Order: sequence, then structure tokens, then C-alpha cells
Amino acid sequence: MTLSDLAAIGSLVSGFAVLISLVYLSLQVKQTERNQQASIRAARTSRIIELMMGCTEPSVADAVAKGMRGADDITDTQIQQFANYGNARFYNAEDAFYQYREGVLNEFTFISVTEGLKNSLASPGMRAIYKRLRNTMGREFAAFADKLMSETPIAVGAGLPAQFRADVAAERRAAAA
Repeated sequence: MTLSDLAAIGSLVSGFAVLISLVYLSLQVKQTERNQQASIRAARTSRIIELMMGCTEPSVADAVAKGMRGADDITDTQIQQFANYGNARFYNAEDAFYQYREGVLNEFTFISVTEGLKNSLASPGMRAIYKRLRNTMGREFAAFADKLMSETPIAVGAGLPAQFRADVAAERRAAAA
């Protein structure tokens, strides 16, 4: 075996090692991307859960219920509580909007965010909060939210407690039938 034969074999082995390294690197990059996506989903879920759990405190729950329907008897303190709740909802939606635009958030999650934003914008109180907050948000998100608001009718009625009671009554009637 000549020196040039050994060099050719060495070059072949080296090329094969580089190929294996590239395959391994590709697998690592994909795993890192999956881990990053999981981390983003976990952070988003944690923010939403924290927001919801904050609303289990009775005075905040009352403020949110009154604020959502735009009740006339809402106090100044309740308005402040509701405004903070609304700000958190809209900033969370804005963050998700830009994550989606940057390809970090998937389509399914963005559809969920959009539906949640529509539900918020159906509330007269949340519309008022959004209009006051709008100029502090990114232009692209504001245009997106404005479009959703123009397409979303205002919900009128007694709000979640009354709807919940009606839904439970319907479930009981269905079970008895």
C-alpha cells in the first residue's frame, strides 16, 4: 500500500466522520428547537394560569365580572383591578402575536390566542381598556386587534355567572331526558 493510498483512505474516513458529525449536529439542532418550543409553551401557559388564578381572589373576580360587562356600580378600585387584568390579557396576546409572526408560535396556538382575543373584545369593558392601551402596543398588533374588534360584536347579557347557570340547567335537563 502506497502513501497516496493511505492518504485516500484517510481522506475517506475523515469525510465519513464529518458526515456523521453533521448528522449528529442536525439531530441536536432539532432537539434544541423542540426544547425551545416546549419552553415557550410552558412560559405562555404559566402566564395564562397565573392571570386566571389571580382572578380567583374574590375582590378581583368581582372587579373582572363588573368590568367585563361595564357595570355602572363598579368602584374606582375595581376599575383599577380590571384595567390591570385587561392590560395583562392584551400584552399577553400581543406577545403571542409577535411570537407567531416570528415563527416561534405554531398555528394551532395562534388560533387559540385569536379566539381568546375575540372573546375579550366582545366585552364592552375590555374594548374600553383596549382603546386606552392601543397606542402603547405595536402597530402590527394594534391593526390586527382593531380588525378583530371590528368583526366581533359586543356581547350583551348578564355575563358568565348567568350563562354558566343556564348551561348547567340545560345539562341537567338533557341528563333527565
